[in-house]
Amino acid sequence: MYPWLTAPWALWYEKLLSGRLAHGWLVTGPGGLGQPQFAREMAAAHLCAHPAANGPCGQCHSCQLLEHGNHPDLLVLGAENERSLGVDLIRDLSARLGATPQLGAGKVAIIEQAERLTEAAANALLKTLEEPAGRSLIILLSEVPDRLLATIRSRCQRLALNAPATAVALQWLRQQPGAEAAEPIHLLLNHGAPLRALEYLNTGRDPQRKALFSALADYLAARQKLPALLVALEPVLPYGLDWLYLLLLDALKLQTGASMAECRMSDAGSVIGRLSALPTARLLALVQGLSALRSNEEAFATAMPGLHLLNWCRLFYSEVSDVVS
Repeated sequence: MYPWLTAPWALWYEKLLSGRLAHGWLVTGPGGLGQPQFAREMAAAHLCAHPAANGPCGQCHSCQLLEHGNHPDLLVLGAENERSLGVDLIRDLSARLGATPQLGAGKVAIIEQAERLTEAAANALLKTLEEPAGRSLIILLSEVPDRLLATIRSRCQRLALNAPATAVALQWLRQQPGAEAAEPIHLLLNHGAPLRALEYLNTGRDPQRKALFSALADYLAARQKLPALLVALEPVLPYGLDWLYLLLLDALKLQTGASMAECRMSDAGSVIGRLSALPTARLLALVQGLSALRSNEEAFATAMPGLHLLNWCRLFYSEVSDVVS
C-alpha cells in the first residue's frame, strides 16, 4: 500500500470489518495515485477468507488466486484500449455478478475510467447498483466523476484519493529506482501524483522537456528558425504540448504578479520571462490554440502530426515576433 493511501484505506477497511460496507463505491482522484492498485486491494479484502486487522491475509486460497491474477470472482472492465464502455459490456458484467460465486465469498467488479460509460451502459449499471446480487461489491474508478450520471454517483459511496504532501511524495519517490534525484518540480509537472512523476523520470521525459525549452529559447533568441522548433517538438508528442501549455500559463501567471517560484516550469525562467512580455491577448490566443490541439486526439493518430503542429507554430511565430531578438 502506498503511504499516501493508508488513511483512505483505514476508513474503508473499518467499514468492511464492521459489516457496514456499501455494495457500490466510487473511488475518485487524479491519475498517478494508485487507483487501480487500491481497488484491487479492496477486492482482495472483500474476497479474503480470513481478513486480518489491517487488510487481507495474503495466505488463503482467494488471496493466492488474486496474487496470480486468476480469481474467478473478480471482474475488471476498462482496459486502456477501450475508447468507451458500452451497454453490452455492462449487461455481461451484470449477468456474471448474478451467477453463483465460485468460492462462495461474493463477487467483485472493478470498472476503471468509469466516466467512459455510455449513457445506455450507465443506465444498465444503475439497475445492478439498485439490486446487487448477493455479496457483490462494485467499484467504480474515475478521475472525472462529474462526467458520470448523477444517479450513478448517488448510488455509490464516494472515497476520494488525494495527492500527498510534497514531503511525503518526495520521500517515497527518492526510494524508487531511477527517481533518487527527484525534486519538487517533478511533482509539480505531474499534478502532485507520485506514480506519474516516477514514470516521467524513468522514461527520460525530463531531459526531453529541457531540450525542448532549450530549442524554444534559441528560437526566441533568433538563433534558430521555425523548422527547428518543429523538429524539437515532434519527438516529444503529446507530452510536449502539455509542457508548452504549462509554460504559457506560467507566463500569464507572471503577468498577474506571481513570482517565478510559483511557476510549474520555474527551471525555464528565461523563456517564461520573455513570453510574459507579450500582450495578454496574444498569450491567450496561443493558449487557446494549444488547448484545441491537445484535445484533438485524431491529430496524433496520423502518420504526420507535423501538419497539425505547423498551424500552431505559425501562430506562435506571428504572436512572438515582437520578442524575438
